[in-house]
Amino acid sequence: MANGSGQFEAQVAPHRRALVAYSYRMLGSWSDAEDAVQEALVRAWKNLDALEGADALRSWLFQIATRTCLDLLAQRKRRHLPDEVAPPAQPGDEPRPDPLHEYIEPAPASALDLEPGPETVVSRRQSVALAFLVTLQALPASQRAALVLKDVMGFSAEETAKHLDTTVAAVNSLLQRARASLDEASPRWARRASEDKERDLLGRYLRVWESSDVAGLISLLREDATLTMPPMALWFRGLEAITGFLGSALFAPAVDAQRFKAVPVEAAGHLGLAISMRKGPGEPWEPAGVHLVEAEGDQLVHVVAWVDPKLTARFLAPGSATQPGPMRATGA
Repeated sequence: MANGSGQFEAQVAPHRRALVAYSYRMLGSWSDAEDAVQEALVRAWKNLDALEGADALRSWLFQIATRTCLDLLAQRKRRHLPDEVAPPAQPGDEPRPDPLHEYIEPAPASALDLEPGPETVVSRRQSVALAFLVTLQALPASQRAALVLKDVMGFSAEETAKHLDTTVAAVNSLLQRARASLDEASPRWARRASEDKERDLLGRYLRVWESSDVAGLISLLREDATLTMPPMALWFRGLEAITGFLGSALFAPAVDAQRFKAVPVEAAGHLGLAISMRKGPGEPWEPAGVHLVEAEGDQLVHVVAWVDPKLTARFLAPGSATQPGPMRATGA
């Protein structure tokens, strides 16, 4: 194994995106995942003498990343989405920051290595979907690590036990409990529309935002749809509540009808938009939010809109987000 810092960086580079994807599932945050991987690589560099040959590098790095993530989870709050921690908004409720909770944060597909391992039992799309991430965050840290290492990353039970410094029997027990929790949540992603259908609906959703079209939004949303807006505690349930809020606030007739522009992105197992906003005609566009969508049948049922300009700017940075192909905006 090379012992120069430049050589070490070159040897770990092919594993970095897989480590970020793993840490993202563990921590529920893109920024936290990147920080965890950086910390794990520093730990690895300082402990190179413990590496048992270059062939063991990938497994060894994941072992260190696991310990790093577990250390971070012991210090930080569980991450949520707003509908887990607050009741739906009522008429007159105002958007407000929520200092009491930490929220799940999306990561662009291009920042993650999402290729499944040879023994993977969780699908690529499911493994970073929001419903899956929410379920993971509710699991005890050791169950979460066992499930991600074995069922998502494809490590053997023996390797997983080594990463967790435990026995194969203990890993199998952790997996049994984690899979039971996963099975309870699985109906949500089992009902999801195909990627092609979601792509069609996203094209229409893009046009809704770029024209501030309340009627078009009504045609897209199911009657019981939800709109959540982390890091705000405010969220809406039902077509009337969603369109009432957007129609009176962001899509109001007195406001610039072309105040938004949107770029399609792919993140966290979903298709979505990175949305920019301008204060008025001729004003510069500024990052505003990242919206991820989830469809069932021919309608959108969940929209999660992160109201976070800094996060949006990262999605809009060159090379940061993977566009999911041309928008086939039919029927709008």
